[in-house]
Amino acid sequence: MSLDFLRIGYAADDDLATRRLKSVLTIIILVIMAMSLSFFFFEPDRSVLLRSFDIAALGTEVAALVVLHVSRSAKTLFYFFCPMLMFIQFGFTLLNGNREGDILPFIVIPAAAVVVLGPDRSRAWFAVSMVVMLLLPFIEVALPEFTMAAHQTVLNPTGSLFDSSYRRPIEIGEGLAMAIGVFFVYFLTYSGYKQLENANALIRVQKEQIEQEHARAEQLLENILPHSIAERLKREPEKIIADDLLQITVLFADIVGFTPRASKMSAPETVAFLNGVFSRFDKLADQFGLEKIKTIGDAYMVAGGLPEPRADHASSVANMALGMLVVMNALSKELHDEVTVRIGIHTGPAVAGVIGTRKFFYDVWGDTVNLASRLEAQGKPGRIQVSEETRRILADTYTFEARGPIGLKGKGEIDVYFLTGKIG
Repeated sequence: MSLDFLRIGYAADDDLATRRLKSVLTIIILVIMAMSLSFFFFEPDRSVLLRSFDIAALGTEVAALVVLHVSRSAKTLFYFFCPMLMFIQFGFTLLNGNREGDILPFIVIPAAAVVVLGPDRSRAWFAVSMVVMLLLPFIEVALPEFTMAAHQTVLNPTGSLFDSSYRRPIEIGEGLAMAIGVFFVYFLTYSGYKQLENANALIRVQKEQIEQEHARAEQLLENILPHSIAERLKREPEKIIADDLLQITVLFADIVGFTPRASKMSAPETVAFLNGVFSRFDKLADQFGLEKIKTIGDAYMVAGGLPEPRADHASSVANMALGMLVVMNALSKELHDEVTVRIGIHTGPAVAGVIGTRKFFYDVWGDTVNLASRLEAQGKPGRIQVSEETRRILADTYTFEARGPIGLKGKGEIDVYFLTGKIG
């Protein structure tokens, strides 16, 4: 399988920063490999021993690329490659002294550990490099004289390992200078990366706050408007939202005797009472998939068949109306006081839309709304009064009691019915 070296080790779930890091690590390994090859081919006076080190370095570098390709992990590559590289370069340093950049890995690897492993896990690598730099001069003094045929060259005919003519000993001052170099490179990388981490952490916190505020705004918007209307408003905020609805069912409910009841309550008690009633109504609206339109004082308005048309709008509203009577009976038992509602329902066409540019409000208008409101106003406590249109739609599945004709403002006398239950 062919390898694309600049993309070696890429994983499908890598983010952009991780991919760039892997590409940079690949380039660094290729550069080190080129240096190893140059020493091997372009320095003919190198001994067999040094060439064996060159081959070991080349093998390590090739293996590192394979490890990155197989593991697809920059950390795995680091833990494999860097210890072996430091060991090989330490051998070069002992044989050469401070020549040919042999100490460079001890300066670069701690800084690389900051980037690959993170600042906290980089400290051990920094400590190892500092110890090596500080101890090299003392190791230099303690090295015994030793010869090896594999290390013989024109410049080193005796094959001396640690006392050849081309070897440059490392002095104490030089070791200290190298340790200072390790410290400054590491310190600059460490402090810079810490600042970057802190900045990224701040960005993450701010992003989370923005996402939370966005989610909260989305929730508030959907609490105010139906979901489909909210989505339309977000897509086209400047467009007027108005829909002609061919047939919907509207319900109005009003708490009987609320005004005298409220006169005996404090303001918090009044609000708590209304909230307790309307919260239960809201649960019913959610249960039957209806759209709460608004509350006006102690009146509650809900509709079925909007903003999206649905065939069962009348039956869903009827189910909610029956559920509202059950809720009020339960509440009366809790309060040890009778609390009831008048309910009016009518079915017909209407117009719905969004009003306002700052405080959005989804509302419904038309004769259907007016008639449902008047049916509630002319209804009876604890009864569900419906129009002939609604009764006709529900006649096959619900039971009704005829009330007879009543006079409604703007309508004259019309036949109305009480919804009493569901068949079966």
